[in-house]
Amino acid sequence: MIKAVIFDFDGVVAHSEPLHRKSFNITLRQLGINIPRKLYKERYVGLGSLSIMEDVFRTHNVNRNAKFWVGKRMKVFRELVKKEGVKPVKGFMKFNKLLNKIGMKKIIASGGYRKNVLVMLECLRLDKEFQFISREDVKKRKPDPEALLLAAGRLGVKPSECLVFEDSPYGIEAAKRAGMKCVALTTSLDRSYFKGCTVVKDFREVDLNLLKEMGY
Repeated sequence: MIKAVIFDFDGVVAHSEPLHRKSFNITLRQLGINIPRKLYKERYVGLGSLSIMEDVFRTHNVNRNAKFWVGKRMKVFRELVKKEGVKPVKGFMKFNKLLNKIGMKKIIASGGYRKNVLVMLECLRLDKEFQFISREDVKKRKPDPEALLLAAGRLGVKPSECLVFEDSPYGIEAAKRAGMKCVALTTSLDRSYFKGCTVVKDFREVDLNLLKEMGY
């Protein structure tokens, strides 16, 4: 029986991937580098800032400290969020109210850094409502299931009692490896990227009936 819902964050709770790409391009502009939208979508969604920066530097033969440039990128990103704001994924707020109504346990398990997640939660006015797992809380990124298992532990539920919402193949693989049921959202990638799981466009297609189908 489903007793808890675990959300990825970027592309699941917050429609933030466009801002992430924009912050990379603003940061990398001084190095003459631009990441096209198609490349970002196909190669970098769900990968993580450090891995993205390292790959970009390898591709462009740039001999720079990737961690230092990730720090610069993160500052640019938070400034963009404060300046431009960030919107929730369509249907999320309504679904969140449903979870509150039925008393469902919930948590965010993000691959993002704590400061980035927090500034977006504050923008969405969800910071008082959600506890979250961030990149700093785990040793291994998704597709390793560490973050999801940690999230289940914090909620006091078994992995088999969790329903996970993700928007990348890395996250879906992590959920499967954790022994959790999962739903993929096509907010960042199209359906062809997801195999062996329930797929929806966004939370406008998620309701109590779907929760019951998943085992609630």
